[in-house]
Amino acid sequence: MKDILIRMAILYSFCIWGAYATTDILRLLKGATLPVWKSSCHCPMCEKKIRLIDQIPIFSYLHNRGKCRNCNSKIPLEDLFLELSIIIGFTILALCMDFSWQCLVTCCAAYEMLKVGCLLVFGVRKDQFIKNLFYSLLSNLLIFMMISVLFLLRYIG
Repeated sequence: MKDILIRMAILYSFCIWGAYATTDILRLLKGATLPVWKSSCHCPMCEKKIRLIDQIPIFSYLHNRGKCRNCNSKIPLEDLFLELSIIIGFTILALCMDFSWQCLVTCCAAYEMLKVGCLLVFGVRKDQFIKNLFYSLLSNLLIFMMISVLFLLRYIG
């Protein structure tokens, strides 16, 4: 039973990782103005802070019909696809690799490769790119370490 709960927690952490990815990657891309280290999310159209309840991956997108709750502007479908690709991709890896340490390392490497791919395809932001990249990598390291605790719990008595 303990192992099932830990596996479910790992899968849920992938949902959080997917939601974080849209913020992390999109704030590094060309045209971004918000810094990576700014914790709160804002609608790019009306600039109002997005409530925590509206930051729940996939659910909030579907619940709000792909629109900002405040100004009704459309949320790009690419944001949803980015979240889904991470959640589904990491879940498949975890199931195929039986939630092993290699799975965690593979997910971390895949995420960073996805980020680099997006930067190469869409271009990097012009202002403070190196500083934002540094904070992105630091944040990613912290997230990877927190998720590694869940993987560690699987191997502790």
